[in-house]
Amino acid sequence: MTLTILLLDDNPDDRALARRELERHFPGCLVREVGDRASFDAEMQAGLKVDLIITDFQMRWITGLDILKQVKAYDAQLPVIMFTATGTQEVAVEAMKLGLDDYVIKSPRHYARLPVAVRTCLDRHEIRARAIRSETRLAALLENIQLGVFRMSLDGQLEEANRAFWSMLGGDPSAPQGWGHPLREHVLARLPQLHAALDSAELQAELPDTSGETPGGSRFYVVKLVRVKVNGHDAIDGIVEDATTLRRASAEILRLNTELERRIVERTRQLEEANEALETFGFSVSHDLREPLRTIQGYANALRQDLHTGRPADLERYAERIDSIAARVDLMVSDLLEFARLSRADIPSENVALAQAVSDAQAGLQNDPAYRAAVVQVDVDACLQVRAHRPVLVQAICNLLGNAVKFVRPNTHAAVNIVARIHGDQVRLEVQDNGIGMADEARERVFNVFERLHGEEEYPGTGIGLAIVKKGVERMGGRVGVESAPGVGSTFWIELPNA
Repeated sequence: MTLTILLLDDNPDDRALARRELERHFPGCLVREVGDRASFDAEMQAGLKVDLIITDFQMRWITGLDILKQVKAYDAQLPVIMFTATGTQEVAVEAMKLGLDDYVIKSPRHYARLPVAVRTCLDRHEIRARAIRSETRLAALLENIQLGVFRMSLDGQLEEANRAFWSMLGGDPSAPQGWGHPLREHVLARLPQLHAALDSAELQAELPDTSGETPGGSRFYVVKLVRVKVNGHDAIDGIVEDATTLRRASAEILRLNTELERRIVERTRQLEEANEALETFGFSVSHDLREPLRTIQGYANALRQDLHTGRPADLERYAERIDSIAARVDLMVSDLLEFARLSRADIPSENVALAQAVSDAQAGLQNDPAYRAAVVQVDVDACLQVRAHRPVLVQAICNLLGNAVKFVRPNTHAAVNIVARIHGDQVRLEVQDNGIGMADEARERVFNVFERLHGEEEYPGTGIGLAIVKKGVERMGGRVGVESAPGVGSTFWIELPNA
């Protein structure tokens, strides 16, 4: 960048000597000479596009002081050097007061000082320009950050604050000493801790919300204080942060973490219970499926031995038993598949008329001789509806009715009552029988898979029917239970949400 200097002097010889000295020390610089008012006015009207001005003091058309006043009025930062042989010490002092940057005596032995003065002024101007740019950036930063920045005296009088401070805490920026936010008392209580320069402190305060954003609520502030020296006296600089949002977010995160931990614990407990149930289930399946297989192996060995010994009399009977056992295993596998399907399948609920579900279940049992021989009474209001999955509900009622007509004393016909009533927001369906009943300890196990209370010959079955009832009802959001007494009968019940 080319250095441009404006040289004012009404003596052309002095201008020539000064120009020579400048061009000798600043090669390539541009020196514009002004020797009359018209030329100076033209420079002023053009905007004084120069880097530095050198002016004589005593000129025929103006003095150097008048030049200095006009230049500084136009651009206070533009460097001006007075280069004169007629000035006095009083003139130099007055010029310095008006903002003159240097004063050089015009004499042959002082021409050499003129370039030094120019260099010094240019360096000082650059330093001053940098300081102004830094100050401007700092001021802009302080005005635009979301932190309140303030300064107060040691006795707690607020001296200045940025825009964020007033927006955050309210008050009149034109009268900082009248600031009376409740946070001030907390700040004043900390000031005695700041004994020397650079001592610092931090405080946190939760105060009533005076902004009106959350009536009756509170806001949380974090304040950092430091004792500083400013122009020879001590003061307190502070930064205020409204951490209300951050604190609420932290509280929400803590709540979510607590909830997550609770859900993890609950899910872990459920998984442990599921694993235990799965282990029990696997043991039951293994045990109950192996039993008929062992029986089939036994009959196969008996068949083989009879064929070898030539005694085929029982062959037909053994084959029939194997067919019967195979059919029972097939039924057990089918029931297991149904139980597994209920465990994993999506079971959407709908409004289901309970009386119609009972009627469908009864229709499904018409081929069962025990059911046809039983006396069945139904007391279910046609208006009752439940939230359920119709096929699963019909299957559950069918299983309960099948058990009610099966577990009766020998040579006795079953008498079954089907009753439904509203229980709060639930509907309870009861299947009451006059069967063999069961002991109290058996009621806890009767809904387990393969939980049989009686021998296969006495009461045939797979031992999965009630487990299917329990799984299906629970998947529909209901409950199951039984009340029973040996020799008196049982009442199995299911509860489902009232539609």
